[in-house]
Amino acid sequence: MGLIWFALMLVLGLFQLAAFQAGLHEWWGLNSVMSVIIGVVALMMGPMGGLAVAVVGFFGAMQAWDWEWWQAGLLCFPSIALTIIMAMIGGTASLGSLILNRKQS
Repeated sequence: MGLIWFALMLVLGLFQLAAFQAGLHEWWGLNSVMSVIIGVVALMMGPMGGLAVAVVGFFGAMQAWDWEWWQAGLLCFPSIALTIIMAMIGGTASLGSLILNRKQS
């Protein structure tokens, strides 16, 4: 299971890096090699560099690839989508538990 998760995260990261590259190419006309180098250096800077790559990738996917905002958001900020889904599941389970406990009383 760990190998599958690693492969999925690798593919997601490559798509995010491609969106970052497309964003830099769209805005500043940088070639692919230079954009990838900037992206890799930014990712090595820790969370702030990762956030910068995600934000540029988000706008790159929207402007260069003509994606909708929600598609670009799922690509560049998947943890936010997963958090919302998990909160909805938890809320639904909590509501179901509340309803079942009321019927038993």
